[in-house]
Amino acid sequence: MHRHRRSQKTLSIGRKQLLTLVAVCLLAASCGSSADIDSTATPDAETESETNTETTTAAVDAGSCDDVAAAFVVNGSANPDLDDPEVNATCVDGMVVVTSNGIPNFPYTQTTPGNPSAAALEYTLPATPTVADTPTAVPAIGAIAVALNGLPIFGAAEGPGGDVLSMPSFTECGGHNGPSGYHFHAFTTAGSTACAYTEEEAMTEQILFGYAFDGYPIYVGNYALGYTSSYELTDPSLFASNTFEAHTYVEGSGDLDECNGRIDENGDYAYYTTDAYPYTVGCYVGVVVDSGAGGGDGDRPARPEPGEEGDEEPPAPLEDE
Repeated sequence: MHRHRRSQKTLSIGRKQLLTLVAVCLLAASCGSSADIDSTATPDAETESETNTETTTAAVDAGSCDDVAAAFVVNGSANPDLDDPEVNATCVDGMVVVTSNGIPNFPYTQTTPGNPSAAALEYTLPATPTVADTPTAVPAIGAIAVALNGLPIFGAAEGPGGDVLSMPSFTECGGHNGPSGYHFHAFTTAGSTACAYTEEEAMTEQILFGYAFDGYPIYVGNYALGYTSSYELTDPSLFASNTFEAHTYVEGSGDLDECNGRIDENGDYAYYTTDAYPYTVGCYVGVVVDSGAGGGDGDRPARPEPGEEGDEEPPAPLEDE
């Protein structure tokens, strides 16, 4: 089992979170990322006790609501041709409400058409996560989490379901611009000093990347910690069309559970980024409250006409002041 320091670095400042241990539950033996996931199965007793990569208990790794809210920061603009980035987080009845204009706070490199424009984004997540009775699926399309700079984090799918890495141009900083604005799909520095972090920082420090909509933190696992996913590409023919069906969870094959998380040596659960599918969060361990998650047009190459079933309007652009 990997052991690591509890120190962390946010997108702009370093902080230590106060840790509280509040909950224990059994996770299901089966949890995937597609919208029609079967989450009714339960693990047997032998499976529950024999592995350190299968999550059988989930503890809360979070500070007070004010601590979580204070982690969402941006310092200045890195793109003179874009609006200044903005993010703000406040505590309301134990929930962290994050608002952002969706502008990167690091040098933007265009890898897909268009430049990010300011939008009115709002996400709500619990400051103290509540473990769900069984894990639930993350949205196939749209936001599943929010980074500390206020940028949404999408899942592994690109367009109608193909893996994001099936895009030959997707190489810069783990994110790109799309119909709904700039968003991450993964964590990477792309060997660059122009991303949210430098490669040196990622290799030497434990970094808090953001929070999933169930309130559990997402740490960078694919650099200093060296964590690997426990999913395997079992049907390469589906990689570019249905990444959820292309990959299979193989218990014990990597460092993380089906939701791409694990409990650390302090008893705290968190998700971790990986180089392979599902890249960030594979399913939700905790209860997702009103989050603003998913449902958007995501990266669809062609949007349905407004009013068609399943379509939602992209974030409203901010008016010039």
